[in-house]
Formats: sequence, C-alpha cells, structure tokens
Amino acid sequence: MTDGFRYNFTVNDLPNDVLRKIYQYWLGMKRDRIMPSRADLKPEEILSLLPYISLVDVEPETKRYKMRLIGSETVKAMSADMTGKYLDEVPLIEALLKQNYDWLVEEKQPYLNFDKLRWSSKSYLEYYALGMPLSENGTDVNMLMFGMFYQFPLEKRTEFQKIGA
Repeated sequence: MTDGFRYNFTVNDLPNDVLRKIYQYWLGMKRDRIMPSRADLKPEEILSLLPYISLVDVEPETKRYKMRLIGSETVKAMSADMTGKYLDEVPLIEALLKQNYDWLVEEKQPYLNFDKLRWSSKSYLEYYALGMPLSENGTDVNMLMFGMFYQFPLEKRTEFQKIGA
C-alpha cells in the first residue's frame, strides 16, 4: 500500500466530481447491503462516467484477476488496453497493484488511492483510484469496480509567429 491509500472516507473527501459521482452511484447500487452486484450496474445510467470506470473479475479458485473492462481514460493514460488480460500477465503492474486488489476482496469495502503511474512510460502522471467491491452472492467479492482519474498535464497552446509580415 502507498502513503496515498485510505479507506473510511465520505463522498466529500473525494477530490473531484468524477470520483464523487462514481462513488455516489456505487452507494446507490449498494443501498443497505454490504456491497452491490454487477447486475446492479446499469451502464446506460452513467454514460458520462464510463471512460473513468474499469471492471476486474475476481477468480477465487486461482486468486487471479482478469481485466474485464478498462475505461478509455485508463487506456489513454497507459497507452495500452489491458482488457482481457490477467493481472499476473503484467508482472510490474501486479507487483504494484495486487496488494490493493487483495485488500478489496478481503475487506469488502471501498478504498481511495493516490499515486503516480509508476508502471507506465507516463510515470509522471498522478492518479486517483477509487476501488469498490461487487458481489454476486452478497458475501464474496467476485468483481472489482474502479473509478480512475488521471491528472493529465494541461497542454499549452502553440503560439505561431508571423513570418515576413
């Protein structure tokens, strides 16, 4: 876990509207249960948030994690689409993230992590990961839902000089 890892937070503790809306949606799906299920997730209800959401299947028998859906913001940040890959197929990423994934499965509660994208060629990028468990049976975590927000640097507009005016 990094120094930026925390749990037991509220919606107001989240750093931006994107993560606040994702967390509010998860809380709405959860209602009075420990955690919601994948069946509660209706993509058509959160179209504007989909680029920031990733889903990861949990395979309890093998303790493997399979990237079911990787949001386009994460693909942009990593310059790669990990959809369909297992976490252990990418050892550098596994070394940095498996502990957080395991924590979600064991603790069955959300976390917020702030870090740099250390496994990417864009390691200068800072990001927030809002990890939230999903459960088909209401007891065991079988999927992880992530709200991801990357701090892309603002690109300065090119200024053109007049030549031979």
